[in-house]
Amino acid sequence: MEKIFYEEKQFKWYTLFPFRFRIYSNRIEASFFSYKHEIPFSDIKSIRIINKIPWWVGWGLRVNPFSKTLYFSAHHGKCVQVERKSGYWKRIVLSVKNPEKFIAYLRNLKFEKER
Repeated sequence: MEKIFYEEKQFKWYTLFPFRFRIYSNRIEASFFSYKHEIPFSDIKSIRIINKIPWWVGWGLRVNPFSKTLYFSAHHGKCVQVERKSGYWKRIVLSVKNPEKFIAYLRNLKFEKER
């Protein structure tokens, strides 16, 4: 079994299913209901904190095909946005409870690329 460095599970009554965010030694994993999305560290272009998710995105697993953004939206407050080098989804927004802590784990693993 692979070691998990960070794990967060959120359940919101209005989404009916839990969100799960994990950091492994070589990737980030986000899941909602039966959908799981993995982001290898080698594919990360940048990571930053965004102040809020737009209200029109809603809650749950959401997509914006025009900006190629995938949202794991449990709340509309501060979130982590991961920008990828390749793949269809160029931006993945993760509504983790504590974005600063999430990014700190990535920095401690020395996988965040500063720009």
